[in-house]
Amino acid sequence: MGKFLNWALTLTLVIFAWTPVAHAQNPYSAAYAVNDSIITYFDISERVKLLRALGVQSRNLQQDAIDQLIDDRLKIRAARTFGMAISDASLARGLAGVAASQNITTDALWAKARARGVSRQAFDDYYSAQLIWRELVQRRFRQAADPTSVDLDNAINVAAAVTQRSILLAEIALPFAERGEAATIAFAERLARDLNSGANFEAAVKNFSRSHTAANGGQIGWLSPERLPAAIAAKVSGLSTGQVSSPLRISTGIILLKVIASRTVSSALQKTVSLEYAVLDFSGQSDAISRATRMQRGLDECSAAKSSAADFGPLSGLFGPTLLDNVPTDIAVSLARLMQGKSEIITNGDSVLLIQLCKRTTDLSVQIKAQLNNNLLGQKLGKLAEGYLLELRRTAIIEKR
Repeated sequence: MGKFLNWALTLTLVIFAWTPVAHAQNPYSAAYAVNDSIITYFDISERVKLLRALGVQSRNLQQDAIDQLIDDRLKIRAARTFGMAISDASLARGLAGVAASQNITTDALWAKARARGVSRQAFDDYYSAQLIWRELVQRRFRQAADPTSVDLDNAINVAAAVTQRSILLAEIALPFAERGEAATIAFAERLARDLNSGANFEAAVKNFSRSHTAANGGQIGWLSPERLPAAIAAKVSGLSTGQVSSPLRISTGIILLKVIASRTVSSALQKTVSLEYAVLDFSGQSDAISRATRMQRGLDECSAAKSSAADFGPLSGLFGPTLLDNVPTDIAVSLARLMQGKSEIITNGDSVLLIQLCKRTTDLSVQIKAQLNNNLLGQKLGKLAEGYLLELRRTAIIEKR
């Protein structure tokens, strides 16, 4: 009888000891309560599998799944207070959009999750919460998030300053007046070949260049290719560091350009550059460079150049606004390194020009402006949605079971 009582007592203890363990391992038991909604251990397990299928990398995928599920419950509850729900048709359209953004079909999107053992219900729940939240945020905050004209102007100014590549250029200027046009072209072609085969560029600058930059080894300075006419930009953008361009024709001769160095700043945007500039032509005057230098010291506004243009050579005048590609090559290279209001003297043999940049306008294409507007809208909606979700969390009753 005593042995029987001992055995019965032991069995009873085992049953009582096993009961909570069995309960804890029940995948359909409650893990969390979020207001009036329940998150089960099965929900958490399914979300972990789905996150793995989506390629999410995390130190604690389990906690990420829990946090997401809590947020999903809050999002769905908030949507219901506004009478919103996702229909089967809306879910299908939403899934098609998600799949298209990944260049796959909806079936392929689902197959990737199914291969990881994710249930269809868990898959649909995940995307339904995303879609209903996006619709709710749009409905509540779309008007408040619309970018103002000031927002868009600031974004355009920032984007316009972005460039992909900056290059340090040097030049050799060969005037037609020294050798004649045909001979200069032939000489420039031979010189370009020799320089790209290893001939000393600095020595060639010293011996042959007739530009004022020759005193500085021919260096023009750091330029953004977008500030150059397309024909020049195409030639120099394709050059590696140390390479010399094929001959570029200008009004008074030929120039060769060498890429001394380059650096990458950021990604490029499609831009349109237009210029307003002034030219005073001192060519043919005695002591032309000294006269141009004296004029440059007193040059303040481009309007002064306009009033004085009649007193100078035929290339003088106030030009623009005009597209960058319409500017003569030698003047465009000069303007590319100038800040607004600044000037410089460019020479090539007997040609002496005083160049002043009056205004540089950089504009973006309609498509890029639309993209910037959408980006701004997305950023503002994202911040408003984040604040709204934090408020929902703050006022929610979240309990671990």
